[in-house]
Amino acid sequence: MTFGQRLRELRNDKGLTQKELADRAGVSTTYVSKLETGALPPPREKTILALADILDADQAELFGLAKKLPSRWLGQMNPAVARTFRSILEAEKPSTGAEAAPSQGTPHRTTSGPEPAQRDETLRQRERQFRAIVDNSADGIMIMNEDLDVIYENPASARILGYEPGKMAGRDPLKIVHADDMEKLGKGFADLLKNPGGAARETARVRHMNGTWRLIEAVGVNLIHDPAVNGIILNFRDVTDRGRDEEERSRSAAVLATAKTCGLTNSEKEVLALMVEGKSNQQIGEQLVTSGSTVKFHVGNILSKLGVTNRIEAVALVLRHRPIA
Repeated sequence: MTFGQRLRELRNDKGLTQKELADRAGVSTTYVSKLETGALPPPREKTILALADILDADQAELFGLAKKLPSRWLGQMNPAVARTFRSILEAEKPSTGAEAAPSQGTPHRTTSGPEPAQRDETLRQRERQFRAIVDNSADGIMIMNEDLDVIYENPASARILGYEPGKMAGRDPLKIVHADDMEKLGKGFADLLKNPGGAARETARVRHMNGTWRLIEAVGVNLIHDPAVNGIILNFRDVTDRGRDEEERSRSAAVLATAKTCGLTNSEKEVLALMVEGKSNQQIGEQLVTSGSTVKFHVGNILSKLGVTNRIEAVALVLRHRPIA
């Protein structure tokens, strides 16, 4: 499916005319029409974001069909790798310039492309440049074939995941993905394989060599058709600490909201926060440097004010106040 075909499909699903969509997106009706027919290439990033918002569409899907990498995705990559991705995608765009017609009476001469030897050398140069960049990237980079087997991994991949260099080669990387994240990643890869030049971003839990689960954020680009790459590139990094920070902020916001709603004292709020972390009365007392009887008194008040009968119900009530990401 092309960008234009998907745009038409989304517009019809929303019950919008081309004019209505154009007016909301701040473009002309003619422009929307030509996008849908493929007479014009996919629009710039700002317009894609506007269309996705208006049509309640998946931004990643539209960017993938447009064969573009959003600037915020590129900002998450190693700068040298991002430049390489951008240059490869730009090089694949067909030229829009028309050849000049031969003047009357002048024999027409077809301009041929580079000689085979020159093309081969250009390709080798691109391969060397690409390998040099990814080998030295601080981000993890893997290249997978159409069967999703790893055919290359850079040194940073081994460092991030804890496996020996080359250990992942020939293996299916989905086998170290958390079971709860397997379905969304499998679908993401399937969609990416159908879209040469397309890109996608996803976050998933991946098992480290030491047995712990790490939160990995990855950007994938389908460059199987590019002879310098011949695969799907995954540029990834470990964002486990960021995920923990976000979870901690979410819990803190939920505790504050609950404390305000239920009229908890500052001491009760501190105890509730530690209850949400799963700490026992003894652990709470040790952390707050107070007696067990005082902690028990605060816990009793908290349960009463929250209108629940036990700690599990109290924690569940608090977590319902977590802000939606």
